[in-house]
Amino acid sequence: MPKSLPPKVKEMLKRGVEEKVFPGGVLLVWYQGELFSQAFGWQEFFPRPQKTNFNTYYDLASLTKPLATTLCFMCLLAEGRISLSQTLEKFFLTPFWFAKVKIYELLSHSGGFPAHRPYFASLITYPPQDRQKLLETWILKEPLVYPTGKKHLYSDLGFFLLGRIIEKTTQKSLEIYFEETLKLLGLSPLKLLYCPLKKISAQQIAATEICSWRGKLLKGEVHDENAWVLGGVAGHAGLFGTAEGVMELLLVLLLAYSGEEVGFLSKPLLQEFWDWQSPIGGTWALGFDRPSPKGSSAGELFSRQALGHLGFTGTSFWLDPTKNLIVVFLTNRVHPHREPNKLKAFRPALHNLILKEFGF
Repeated sequence: MPKSLPPKVKEMLKRGVEEKVFPGGVLLVWYQGELFSQAFGWQEFFPRPQKTNFNTYYDLASLTKPLATTLCFMCLLAEGRISLSQTLEKFFLTPFWFAKVKIYELLSHSGGFPAHRPYFASLITYPPQDRQKLLETWILKEPLVYPTGKKHLYSDLGFFLLGRIIEKTTQKSLEIYFEETLKLLGLSPLKLLYCPLKKISAQQIAATEICSWRGKLLKGEVHDENAWVLGGVAGHAGLFGTAEGVMELLLVLLLAYSGEEVGFLSKPLLQEFWDWQSPIGGTWALGFDRPSPKGSSAGELFSRQALGHLGFTGTSFWLDPTKNLIVVFLTNRVHPHREPNKLKAFRPALHNLILKEFGF
């Protein structure tokens, strides 16, 4: 059974709800083999208030990048079906300025792509079956915004292309291949999944934004607009899950990094992704971020070897192999509206308090 979190941490979560940092959420802390947990606040206010519980599903937003897309690449690499140094020209009809961009450069956000483009506004005017191919074409026609490999710029565009590479390599949808990958690790594909309304009730899913563009409250529909026009499945966003589902996957990854083989995962494979160091510096590993020296969402007490990621909807995780510590923090801070974003200041303070309470 999970243990109760320290009183000061629970009090801070309560204050976060009262100060409207977020409606509610679930916090899980795993430390040296013990699990501590707290569900708090509300999973939605409209049309009627509903409390959060440990089985609440959250729109994981950009946690899709490390937990789904990067995990699939780990599997493909373990099976010898791809190489991280393969270039985009192997998979796409590519203009010369993107032809030599490598998979590892996309995984580390150094491929030369823009951060984001609102493609959805145009894509929505085309038939659904044509949108993936169109988006692929539009992204590859973008101008190079910096020389490939010379800078890190966090990019949804690069991870959309990574999702397409998975599909082209496996001849399966990203949704199906990710589900198969979870099963290889002995994990339930019902705790981390795309398009949740196909398998679970909307009542189990935390609401996100009242979307003016779609004209409704989003509940079980992906918040990211570009992922939504693609049907909810993409390499950069679309994954939903429970805090338990996120924690279980992270524990399997940490176990493999510690030396145990789990399915296709092994220590050398995890080291290739987690210990990767950019030749130009920066915090990025492959598919995962590390804490920056100043102003990190992880706070100041995680080691520089920690791995983590954020999601726009209010989700995050940080895993520290040197401390045997994992913090999974899922909220729906965009409910009912995305502004103001008070979570940016709250999250590092929460991580600092957690680590202090656990003796760091």
